[in-house]
Amino acid sequence: MILITNQKNTRFGKYDGFSTNLLIGRANSDCDEISIQITDIEPKGMQFMHSHPEAQCYYIIHGTGTIIIDDEEAEVMEGDAVFIPGNSLHGIKNAGSDTLKYLTANKAFSRDKELQTWPRFTDSGNQ
Repeated sequence: MILITNQKNTRFGKYDGFSTNLLIGRANSDCDEISIQITDIEPKGMQFMHSHPEAQCYYIIHGTGTIIIDDEEAEVMEGDAVFIPGNSLHGIKNAGSDTLKYLTANKAFSRDKELQTWPRFTDSGNQ
């Protein structure tokens, strides 16, 4: 089976200042090995600080931001990849005037956590 998804035909969550789409994960592939998400943060927006056992990598597709991991901060820009250790408190702020877009890769969360984080489904791209 070939599974092809994008921001217009997969699960998404919309939060204060950002939206996130589950591209590949347990909820749409039953795969527990990897999960891929894409997130858009509005100018002056921030992904809230959070932690989870799974390590992650953020790859910045567009824009500039400030990554916060535990008590450290660093500037990031298009083309940067950031490793986030498991159980680290982390978040990212949009530091620019354009939408900050980044791809996330990690071991898949539980199906329940995925459905909680990405509660809605879209097939039109209208979020």
